[in-house]
Amino acid sequence: MKLKYTLLRISWSVFCLPLLLIFIPQALLVKRNTIRLPEAAGDPFGQTSSQSHNEGHLRLLHVGESTVAGVGVESLKFGITPQLANDLAEHTGKIVRWSIFGKNGIRLAELNQVMPVELKRLHNITGQQQKYHIAVITMGVNDTSKFTSIKNWRASINKIVNLLSEVTEGPIFFTQVPHLAQFPALPAPLKYLLGIRSTMLDIELKQICDESSHVYYLGTKIQVAPDMMAKDGYHPSALGYAHWGKEIAKQINATMDTRLRECNDG
Repeated sequence: MKLKYTLLRISWSVFCLPLLLIFIPQALLVKRNTIRLPEAAGDPFGQTSSQSHNEGHLRLLHVGESTVAGVGVESLKFGITPQLANDLAEHTGKIVRWSIFGKNGIRLAELNQVMPVELKRLHNITGQQQKYHIAVITMGVNDTSKFTSIKNWRASINKIVNLLSEVTEGPIFFTQVPHLAQFPALPAPLKYLLGIRSTMLDIELKQICDESSHVYYLGTKIQVAPDMMAKDGYHPSALGYAHWGKEIAKQINATMDTRLRECNDG
């Protein structure tokens, strides 16, 4: 992994950065022609059905960029968070109460700036004053396309972990930075440059997660089949969100089961 990352950094510095000047017109053309889809409608909170076999409930917080805001579907109920909550509920037998904050186009440093205010807003509208059991962060596309530096990316990751640790009593999860080379809306060769950059951010993210005892990385295989993508070629469709949510839920459930066993053994 270290060798791969070193080669990526060398490739980015020696080849990709100079080529960016050539591909700026292509990037501007993509920005102008890409379909603009709105954030999904609906309340930024909810809960799974009451058909619970176990007492208690799980409190889930999900924050991030446009995919958390449900861009690509009309209603948040078809977005990734409700799907994730349903799968967690099925596995645990508990009701899952979820809250989200997602913003189209936001970078991680900007998310850190608004997060304290948004957390208070969520607490006010949901009446939720207790700490969350699980927090999930979905970021990276905008930091890739807007060329956030590696230094600022790492600093922003550490800051959001500190912010959410104050309101979360359990583990914090980061979803994988999507590999932008696979996005249908992006033409070659621009998508290959962005693919390299997104991979670099993803490696940094995984490294930070691996160094922590309560922060976890959720790797997924991105599905780029036509029915998995919205019409803009940039965001998931309802089917894509459902598939993605299931992949994430499997890993969260496995992590939570492991933590529970460790506590019982201890």
